[in-house]
Amino acid sequence: MATLSMHNCFQANKHASRPARTAVPKPRSAVVVRAAKGFSASRRDTVAAGTAALLASFLNVTPAQAFLGFGEGEARAQAYKAETTDILTKVNTVLALGKDDPAKEDSVKALRKDINSWVARYRRDDKFSGKPSYSNTYSALNALAGHYNSFGATAPIPKKRLDRLQKELADAELLLSRDR
Repeated sequence: MATLSMHNCFQANKHASRPARTAVPKPRSAVVVRAAKGFSASRRDTVAAGTAALLASFLNVTPAQAFLGFGEGEARAQAYKAETTDILTKVNTVLALGKDDPAKEDSVKALRKDINSWVARYRRDDKFSGKPSYSNTYSALNALAGHYNSFGATAPIPKKRLDRLQKELADAELLLSRDR
């Protein structure tokens, strides 16, 4: 009769709880590519294609800048400030229109076009999309566009949403005046 020590007993239970290994091989993660029949590339073609791919990955392709890129940043910042001020003014004008105003539907249609244009222009530009004025303006424009998309151009904006919109618009104007 063999006596098992506590350690040996623990080791026996430890191995018993492991799942049995199977003989099924794991799927390969490598991809095998074969060339089409009759296709042959010369060494010169292969080297030229490889060099072109390497150069394309290292070259930074950017659009042409104004005189070597100097001075354009300030002009774009001024354009952002002017266009954002313009869209904020248009939003405030549309919000001030009465529910029964005959020009409201046309004003909302024009505003929605302007909102889409403003968002498309500045959303992907890191220089502007990181600004607090952009965040507040975008939030207000998104809420307003969502309201008009869901409820129509003539539907009144609920008081709570209107208060939030006006606060975000005021904050955006304040931040924009501070060039933030």
